[in-house]
Amino acid sequence: MRSQFVQTSTLILSGLLLAPSIHAESSSGKMQWECKASPSGEWQCGERSLPGRTFSRPTHPEPEAYEPEPDDDGPKVELARNLDWVEQDALTEEQQKTMAPGCCGAYVEPPRDYPESDLDPADAPLRVASETTEVEQENVAHLRGKVQLTQGYRQVRSQNATVDQNTRTVDLDGDVQFREPGLLLTGDHAQINMDTKDVTIDNATYLLHESNVRGTATQMNRRDAVFYIDNATYTTCEPGSNAWQLVSSEVDINPETGIAHAKHVRLEVKDIPIMYAPWLRFPIDDRRASGLLFPSFQFGDENGIDFAQPIYLNLAPNYDATITPRYIQERGPMAEVELRHLSKLTNTVLGGAFLSDDDGGDDDDEEPDVITGDRNYEGEDRWLVSVDHEGGFGKRWSTLVDYTKVSDSDYFRDLDNTTLEVNSQTHLKQVASTSYRLDHWFFNIKGQKFQTLNDDFRRIEQYKQLPRVDANGDYRFGDFLVNLDNQYTYFDHNDDDNLAPTNTYMQDDLGTFVTGERLRLNYSVTWDKQWAWGYFRPTAKVRHLTYNLDDPIMGQNDDSPSVTVPTGVIDAGIYLERDTTWLQGFTQTLEPRVYMVHTKYEDQSDIPDFDTSLMTFSYSQLFRDDRFTGGDRIGDTEQISVGLTSRLIDQNTGVEWLRASFGQIFYLDDRYVTLNPTLNKSFLKALGDPDSLSAAQREVAADMLRDESAYAAEIALRLSENWRAQADLLYDEDDSQLDRGTASLRYNDRNNRLFNVSYRFNRRIPRIVGNEIIDTDIEQADFSTMLPIGRNWSLIAKHNFDLTNSRELETFFGFQYDSCCWRFSLLARRWLDRDDYILLPDEDLEEDDGIFFQIQFKGLAGSGRKVDALLEDGIYGYVPTE
Repeated sequence: MRSQFVQTSTLILSGLLLAPSIHAESSSGKMQWECKASPSGEWQCGERSLPGRTFSRPTHPEPEAYEPEPDDDGPKVELARNLDWVEQDALTEEQQKTMAPGCCGAYVEPPRDYPESDLDPADAPLRVASETTEVEQENVAHLRGKVQLTQGYRQVRSQNATVDQNTRTVDLDGDVQFREPGLLLTGDHAQINMDTKDVTIDNATYLLHESNVRGTATQMNRRDAVFYIDNATYTTCEPGSNAWQLVSSEVDINPETGIAHAKHVRLEVKDIPIMYAPWLRFPIDDRRASGLLFPSFQFGDENGIDFAQPIYLNLAPNYDATITPRYIQERGPMAEVELRHLSKLTNTVLGGAFLSDDDGGDDDDEEPDVITGDRNYEGEDRWLVSVDHEGGFGKRWSTLVDYTKVSDSDYFRDLDNTTLEVNSQTHLKQVASTSYRLDHWFFNIKGQKFQTLNDDFRRIEQYKQLPRVDANGDYRFGDFLVNLDNQYTYFDHNDDDNLAPTNTYMQDDLGTFVTGERLRLNYSVTWDKQWAWGYFRPTAKVRHLTYNLDDPIMGQNDDSPSVTVPTGVIDAGIYLERDTTWLQGFTQTLEPRVYMVHTKYEDQSDIPDFDTSLMTFSYSQLFRDDRFTGGDRIGDTEQISVGLTSRLIDQNTGVEWLRASFGQIFYLDDRYVTLNPTLNKSFLKALGDPDSLSAAQREVAADMLRDESAYAAEIALRLSENWRAQADLLYDEDDSQLDRGTASLRYNDRNNRLFNVSYRFNRRIPRIVGNEIIDTDIEQADFSTMLPIGRNWSLIAKHNFDLTNSRELETFFGFQYDSCCWRFSLLARRWLDRDDYILLPDEDLEEDDGIFFQIQFKGLAGSGRKVDALLEDGIYGYVPTE
């Protein structure tokens, strides 16, 4: 019967009394109109003759009431239950993947499965269902009892409704519910314009599904897609939670721009007002909006209270700015500024910070100057400037600027930063480059220098490269690869008029830093022969170095030295595999590899050292043709490297569950090219008693003259979907000792449930200070975790311990609460305050303490990312939640 009722109601509302008055012409019967729905849903009407007396149609009929028994064929508007909130257990697996971090459920819109549900209301007919319908004056209908209306994607429910075709309005009373995609409104009374999107609702509750925003109002109006709300509340918390909310006399929300404005606003936490603002502008989704971000607050024993208030300015769709006034109790006021610009081709970030007339801080382990009584940097201006630029996205050309400079070497140690995307490092890069790529050639020109953040009087500033030009070509002819690498660099030095370190290749004949030009050419041809079962890659290579120095290096007479060195390489490997018998569904591989290198010795004692160092030995270095990194040395060698790798691979997924490698280098001849001027070929060949050398010289000489390298091994193990184990080591059979080793066990479920434990050891040459031998080995243990201790609470902890000197390097402990609508972190941290110029750090280093606090009201703002930055650096695998 419901289908007949719906058809009758629709007929009344879309064309009441379509036919004129009908009079019977036969005395023996009467004519009656009959309307039925066609298979396409349209009306088919016609006359049918019935026996009996014919009566005239009344001119002004009384309202007629229809009381059918509804079934399931009419408009279906599901009742909103708990504002569409669905608990996590009731969500599907796909819906749970879209849940916001920390949430215990999600807002889920009911499906629209009725006809024309995808149409705009202006283009769709109005469909109505109710328990009773009364029609008066042809164009006005009164609907009573479980009223349900649909018009395209718009859905409405109420207890009673009046549809007025004259004014094109619908008045709703009692338990009103209004739906559109991404929007739910409920209230006591509402009026809807059928031709526009204008809606007025009294005593309203509203929900914006996509941004998880909900609230209440005494009255809500929607005009031109903008919501105007009186006496409003606003929150992103789940239904029933009062963790935080904004309470305002007037709010307007524009979903199209993602911006809301509020007047006379107070922020309530657990119904307790904590902040008032006469006016507030804030985003309702992830789109950017100008306004105050929540402040950053921390407390430390050196700086005291450190408070920063970021101000965000959304200047245009493609550029913005963040200005952060900051007050440091023991140092004074300062400011930070960050500007960002994004275009189709470039991305640029400019940053800066300035502290005028530093008050010096309150560092208990720092003694004031004995003459002035001032602390370090007291009365000085301190500053930071940074430029980060990338350009040429999707083009053959590209540009790059990575420039950071600070006023002094202790800037990050004393001041850090609150909003700038700059990391404290020992060497701040200052580089600018532009490049162009062809099918077979790559051209690049750049300038590069570094700022060393180290007060050690023994430190050596790195050379500037102003400029460096690269032109690298690569071709493939069948199985043959040809590489043509060309590089020109001019090296300059900030201290070129000062004395250079003695016993190095940095001294010119005046004892100052040598400067000049370098041209390096690396040409090679490789036969890259590969099969499914292995590969064979012989390579012929020639490398050439030539210089034009301002002065010859110390002890030499040639200011234009050059050297040409040929190299031959054979790289061969085999892939063997089999199905495992002890583990079903896995394939085990066995991959032996042989790598042979022959590089002729050429005297390079008249060549400077601008940018070269020895590489740290590891398993991967078994298969390199040079032991040096940089461009000033070409290492001589005649060696055979042998390595073996075995893997365990899941046959269904291709995932590698185990990889283990082991290998060693066998030297067929001694090596004589070094970075130590005293350890030349004649000295090493004549060396009788290595004990006559210094510890550093003895270690270098031993490496140059040994017949085989240390054993190198590494292993990576996937214990489960979330557990990983990894280890690598270097074992010196000659000395029967471990040179270097690391081991780690990690758990990461990709939801910030983290557990890490690791060990690191690196044997180093002891340092002699006076008559005391200082152990400089690095032996450290590290533990870190983020462990859930409830539905929303997590324990945060890290402990980094120096086993060599029996001291803590860094320890922090705290808690994090993360829910649908807010996140809170509290961290207590103790760390070692290190000055690298101290000769005996094990005796003189002091500890610093600090308390760090961070809060984020989701959907509103956050208090900076200082705690997140500490956790990212301190806990492996940590990713901040948004």
